[in-house]
Formats: sequence, C-alpha cells, structure tokens
Amino acid sequence: MNTLPKSITPELLSFCQSISPERPVYVRSKRSSDAQMSACFDNVARKITRAGGTTAYGWAIWHIPGLYFEAEHHGVWRRRSGELIDVSPQLGDVSKILFLPDRTAVYDPSQFRSNVIAPVNDTPLATEFVAMAKARNAILDRYRTGEYIAVALSAADQSALDAITRRLNELWKLAGK
Repeated sequence: MNTLPKSITPELLSFCQSISPERPVYVRSKRSSDAQMSACFDNVARKITRAGGTTAYGWAIWHIPGLYFEAEHHGVWRRRSGELIDVSPQLGDVSKILFLPDRTAVYDPSQFRSNVIAPVNDTPLATEFVAMAKARNAILDRYRTGEYIAVALSAADQSALDAITRRLNELWKLAGK
C-alpha cells in the first residue's frame, strides 16, 4: 500500500510541526545501486563517499487516510547544488517521499529513534490503531541495536507482539484497508 501523503494538508502540517519547525518537502527518490533497505544513513554515507555532498537529517513522513500519520527517522543525500535526493529503497518502489528536515535529528548509531505516530482523528478506530502500533514499537525498540533488531524476542514479548499484530490486522480490515 502506498503510504506517501498525497498532499500537505493542515492536519499533516500540524503533525510535522509537533516534530520539527521545518516544512516537509517532497524529495525525488533515486535509489543507489548499492543501497540496502532500512539502512538510509549507511546508504547516504556511501553516496557521499562517491559523489560528495552531505546528509540531510530528518523524517520520512507516511500517512494512511483515516488512521494515522507516521514519521520515520531518515536521512537523504544533499547534493552539492543543495538538491535533496532519497538514495534508499522504499517499500513500493516510490518515485518520491515526503521528507521533514530536522537538524536536531542527527543519526547516532548507538541511539535508535523510534517512529513518531499519531492518529489522524479521535475516532475509536484511529485511536486504538495508533495505541496498538505504539505498543508494537515499544516491544521492538527494546531489542534494537542501532537501526537493527539485534536478538530474538523473549517468548513473552513474542506472544505479546503476536497478539498486537492480530489486533492491528483486525483494525486494518475494519478500516477497509
């Protein structure tokens, strides 16, 4: 499912402003040949080694209408000309992403930044979906080392995660997604 926000609405801007004072911008996605999924900071570092430029730190913004907004800690390549390009592969092989610049979101491999997620409205469905997504992230975040989940989950956490995943799937169906 394409989760790229179709437009920058007042609700989306409000969500973004809760994270960074910068304005979100659409950034062309042009995957580097050696780029790996879920490794944007490493992908950008390799691109800088080959072509110069710098890393622009911030957040990739995703949206599911009727359910939630989500911000994922992300880095894109800033060419010497200043143009921003997303060199990392994205699910769905999108041609662009919505990027929220945030100079304070510098990547530190020893400190994972969890996704920021908020309901798009106060309906019970959106509220519960976000609560379940946050519970899922809280479990997974305990096992992260840098960008990656480092070890197998405990039996108790795996059981809790399975129950959360089942409920998220039920809510997804209720939302007609």
